[in-house]
Amino acid sequence: MNDDWMPAEREKQLRTRVAHDSERLHFQFRWDQPDPGGWIHDMLVYHEGEWRQFADPSPWVSDHDGHTGFYEDRLSFFLDDGSVRGFEEFAGWLTTHEGMRSLPSAASPADVESHPHYGGRLGKSDIRKFIPQACAGEWWDGNWREVRSPDELQAMKARGEFLDLPMWRAHRSDPVGYGTDAHVLDYRHADSGRRTYTSQEWTADAGPELMFDPAIVDGGALDYHAVSAGEFPAQDSGTYALTPDVTVPFDPDVAEWEGAMIPRRPVREPSGSAADWTASGTWTGDEWVVTMSRRLSTGTPSDTTQLSPGETYLWAPAIHHGAGKRWHWAGYTHRLGLGVAPERTADLPPPLVAHEVESATTAADVDWERLPVHTTPLVFPGVESWTDLVSGHRASAVRNLETTMWTLHGRADE
Repeated sequence: MNDDWMPAEREKQLRTRVAHDSERLHFQFRWDQPDPGGWIHDMLVYHEGEWRQFADPSPWVSDHDGHTGFYEDRLSFFLDDGSVRGFEEFAGWLTTHEGMRSLPSAASPADVESHPHYGGRLGKSDIRKFIPQACAGEWWDGNWREVRSPDELQAMKARGEFLDLPMWRAHRSDPVGYGTDAHVLDYRHADSGRRTYTSQEWTADAGPELMFDPAIVDGGALDYHAVSAGEFPAQDSGTYALTPDVTVPFDPDVAEWEGAMIPRRPVREPSGSAADWTASGTWTGDEWVVTMSRRLSTGTPSDTTQLSPGETYLWAPAIHHGAGKRWHWAGYTHRLGLGVAPERTADLPPPLVAHEVESATTAADVDWERLPVHTTPLVFPGVESWTDLVSGHRASAVRNLETTMWTLHGRADE
């Protein structure tokens, strides 16, 4: 782990309101965020006669000399109907294992690429989140090298034995009014359909394929030097992301100048299960206000947790700011009741209630000020993984689900 990337705050408070009607679930999230520019992400910059990718964590994350890069802010959460053993007790820690990227134990690209499942079937070069049940052995083993067969994994999906993982992204989804949607089983898989972003090809000599329309953005590109100095395009301007309405083919005669900066990730309208969540975020100057909505029943139970009024589900949020992967704040698992108040137990954080409202097609139709706010702590997890938990001094209690992360962190009296 690069210590320069650790957040200055080791704990962050997330303020959440939840509502539902007969057809849709709606969230409103708020959290303090004084740093601007969380909507700038993964840029191609013309510097000293060639194009370079600036995709490291944002300048406010690292004060390392010569640091270059921008990474978007994100809000995500796991959602489960109780099908994944251990999730209620251990939240996202259940999905973090030896070998995962960004951990000291990260598997080498060569090892992953040579693995018959991860490299052969999935075409991957790293290990990301997975649930231990996706691997052979005891339910808690979680050895990625012993991943189950495709038929076994497919049967798990059919049973709903995966974690739903929707996400709001300040750059890669917000400009088109959607979130992204994934699910975690043997890997963090994107849901079926077309997601909100793609990648444009580029080379150091020829540059990118696309640029901003110079009639909308002067010079066909953002100015890296201005942005680095804090002169950000306004978050509501629509001129910081390559959406279809502001994008044209790249012309070096227009956009190849020192400091020209063009997003590497064009953004687009999603479709299919990948388009389940609509989402919108506003940076107010000192906090993010984000809303997310989806249908209770999406018709895609093989990659999305289906919901019903009157039932209780499990929910665990996380926030990224200016960095990706493990450099984030992770939340504990809460019980979430749709129109019902779940039972509170001392070994878990206070539950949430999605309050029933009259028909609300979008989150904007909800009168949020009439609903109570649930404040929950998110913590920086460091490099602690599920592998550590099931092999440490509390291994027996963890394996047998006789304790929880909330208890292990000394919060049982809160």
